[in-house]
This record gives sequence, C-alpha cells and structure tokens, in this order.
Amino acid sequence: MINSVPTPPFEHSLNMSMQTVMTVGTWGLTLFFVIKAIKMSRQQNSLLPIFIILAGAAGSIAEPLYDIAFHLIWYIPGQWSLFTAFGLPQPVWVMSAYIIVFCGPALYITEMLHRGMNRQQFYKTFAIVLATTAVFEAIAINGGTYAYYGPQPLRLLNYPVWVAILEAVFIMSFSIAAALLRCHATSKRQHLLVFALFPCTFFFANFGTGFPSLIALNSSSQPSMALIYACFAVTLLLVALALELLCLCLPATKTQNLTLGLS
Repeated sequence: MINSVPTPPFEHSLNMSMQTVMTVGTWGLTLFFVIKAIKMSRQQNSLLPIFIILAGAAGSIAEPLYDIAFHLIWYIPGQWSLFTAFGLPQPVWVMSAYIIVFCGPALYITEMLHRGMNRQQFYKTFAIVLATTAVFEAIAINGGTYAYYGPQPLRLLNYPVWVAILEAVFIMSFSIAAALLRCHATSKRQHLLVFALFPCTFFFANFGTGFPSLIALNSSSQPSMALIYACFAVTLLLVALALELLCLCLPATKTQNLTLGLS
C-alpha cells in the first residue's frame, strides 16, 4: 500500500504586494550581479563568471523537483507564473531568486577560493551563506509568497532552518566546483561545463545529504516528529561528511592554487 503525503495548500492566498516586491527586488539584484559578472569576466579574460550566472538561471528550471521533495508551494492564486511543471506553477522571480541566492555568492566565493581559502575561512563563509539564505527565505515566507508545508524540523519564524543548511552546502559545493574548473580547464570552451556543475552540486547537496530527512517527510501524510528528527540527525552527519569532503579541495596555504591535491 502506498502511503499518502502532506497535501499542498493550493488555494492559499498570495500576498500580491509582496509578489511585486520580490519580483522587482530580485530582478533588480540580478541586474547587479550580471554587471558584476561581466566586470569579472573582463578582468579574468574568461566567460566563466557570466556562465555561473547563466547556469543558475538554467538550473532554476529544476525547482519543481525540489518543491515536491521538500514540500514547498509557491502560492498560486494571482501568481505571475514563469512556467509550470508537475502541476506546480513557478513564479516569475524563481529564476532571479536562484541567481541572487546561489550564484551571486558563488561569484565572490569562487574568486576567494582562487586566491586561497583555509579551513577556518571555509567554515566562516559557509556560516555566512547559511545566514543570508535563511534571511532571504524567511522574508519571502513571512511575506506571504510561498511556504514549506507539512511537518518540518527546526522551524523558526515559519521557516525550516534545516533547508538553509543544505543550501549553504550547495553554494559551497558549486563554488568549489567552479573554482576547480577555472583552475584546471585547458580551454575556454570547457568553462561551459559549469552548466552541468550547477545541477550536479544542487542535487548532491540537497538530495545527497538531505535524503534521510526527505524520506521521513514523505513517509506518510502525518509523519511523526520523532522519525523526522531521527532522520534529520543522519542528514546532519551527511552534511558534516560533505563539508569535510569539500575541505579536501582547499589549498594548504593562500599562495597555492586550488588543485584538489593535484600538481
């Protein structure tokens, strides 16, 4: 017998004013990061920074898969939709949200990694992107634009903070992968590989470390919080292992290039 899962609140009202704020605000910040990426591309004589932005835009098309697994619903009535998949309309600012939350920080972190980043700086940066992600989502959620429905661990101000942990792992994973690509690419054409790196690191972080919790969340229409937190503990262990794996990619000193131990 197949267990049911929590039902999304399809009829929940959308805060139309906040939809305008998020649409204008996120696309405005996207313009800032596009200009920043163009400047960085000129300085580096490389299209990689621009590709990082475009990879996030392309990767946002995978958002419905995330929504189904993590029980996220973008409120539908009155929504300005960009596209629909699996019966879940996606707002016009989902793409810009990906760019400013994920790719904007990745631009700076990739440059930091290229110059050299030690273990302490890595974890400090991880904490910063965790906080910025949590603040962004908490504002959008409490502003009435979307929600994580059903039982969730670590809810704070209606936001399941555990999600920010996984997203911070993703940002660091994507940044390191992009920095490695910048270091080891033997031709500029290979910088196009960043379009594959974005979804690969996205699913590595969110589904690879988060799968125990996702199994618990989707085990029934009302999964027990004991089961959810037990599986969340396993997720935290996987997050710790993933972060240690990423630390293996860091240079021993600031004067060394990012080589993942390769000479």
